[in-house]
Amino acid sequence: MQTVTMYLRATSVKATLVDEWNQTVSVLPALTRGLRAELVLKLLDENGERLGPERLDYASWDFAVANDWDTETTPQLRVSEGIEVVDGDIRIPLTETNTEELVAALGKSEQGTFGCELAGFTAGETNPEFLIQFDIIVRNRRADAGTGRPVPVGDGSYTAAQIRALFGASTEIQISDDASSWRDAPNDGGFPIEPAKWYRFRNSLAGHDWSDPIPLPPGPRGQRATVEVGTVDTLPAGSAATVENVGDENDAVLKFGIPQGRAGTAATVEVGSVEMVASDRPAEVHNSGTASAAVLDFKIPRGPAGETGHEAYLYVAYAENTDGRGFSLEPAASRKYRAELQSDAPIENPTLADFAGATWVKYVGDDETVYGDVLVADADTSVAQVTRIVFENAHIRRGIAGEVIVNFKEAGVTDEEMDRYAVINGRTRLSSWTNGGGGQSATPGLTVENHTEIPALAAINNYAAFIG
Repeated sequence: MQTVTMYLRATSVKATLVDEWNQTVSVLPALTRGLRAELVLKLLDENGERLGPERLDYASWDFAVANDWDTETTPQLRVSEGIEVVDGDIRIPLTETNTEELVAALGKSEQGTFGCELAGFTAGETNPEFLIQFDIIVRNRRADAGTGRPVPVGDGSYTAAQIRALFGASTEIQISDDASSWRDAPNDGGFPIEPAKWYRFRNSLAGHDWSDPIPLPPGPRGQRATVEVGTVDTLPAGSAATVENVGDENDAVLKFGIPQGRAGTAATVEVGSVEMVASDRPAEVHNSGTASAAVLDFKIPRGPAGETGHEAYLYVAYAENTDGRGFSLEPAASRKYRAELQSDAPIENPTLADFAGATWVKYVGDDETVYGDVLVADADTSVAQVTRIVFENAHIRRGIAGEVIVNFKEAGVTDEEMDRYAVINGRTRLSSWTNGGGGQSATPGLTVENHTEIPALAAINNYAAFIG
């Protein structure tokens, strides 16, 4: 009995022929007129998953094979009894494939393409709840059953002994993965075990054409095998690598022996030539040496030309004051302020007006200066190189900003006597720079000293003293 297995993607009424991995198949399977057959349909959804039995639970089925769309004519093949759903497979028995209608439809053609339609009905309904349509090839016969050699049985089928005899009579078998590229089946007396999906055959002695491709029904899924990496040993350099399975055929444990590599030669890299190329050419780096001694030659594109620059002129002037007074283009010790003028055009004789927007900055300090000795004098006496002044019968008090106010106008002091005293730099703050110079190395001013007791002048009640 011929078994034809078909995987169909049943996402619509027009089913698509696919393989077990839901990939579209272009070559249609074939039935043979006069042979008993069983059509096994495996239905898949859009994701390639099998439709479960619960989705195929119908009270009755009807299957028809016809070469036209005229419902008034009788289909070439029709089955309404014996259709079963087994483990999600729809099994359709084709016990009569030599009908008058099929003989008439095929005529003298080698084969023909026919349309198939499978309808499923729920209990009590006459309209189908399930319907798919697909195509199949039906091959013709060269002779009717009961004629020719070897002699078939009455229904057109061959016995197992007759099939073995056919295979023993130099029958050639080829297998394929896609029904397009073929290879010879192993000639070891057994069925090929490699994963092919199609086969075809012919009698090598007769030399006839090959039969139509016939799908091979997939076998049951085998036990899942495991592969584990075991030990990895280092072998001497130059020896052959080894792989040994120390497990079994279902649970492999691979033991690897890997030879040690030979020590390589240290590589070198040198810069060879460096060439400037046109700006529109790409940069290039070429190794004119070897893989282990590289010499890199560079080609670097020239950069784009920059914008044309413009001339600039800088003029420097000097002055005695921050407002430009004492202006001159020549430096001098008295001209302690400096200004700069930048112009895009030359100025033949710069004047103070040209420097109107410039900023005058002092750039020269005072020379080192040590002022002369302090001289104190009145109408009768003049004392030079004074180191300390002592005020008799005077009162002092604090003023503002560090001032010391000396008051000589005491009772008993006449105006004439008061006029004989000199005024000492009135309201002048005494500090360390009073007698100092202007430079960093100038002599510092004298330091103010406050004394609370002078034994030699114990008779004087109020006095003040300073050095300066």
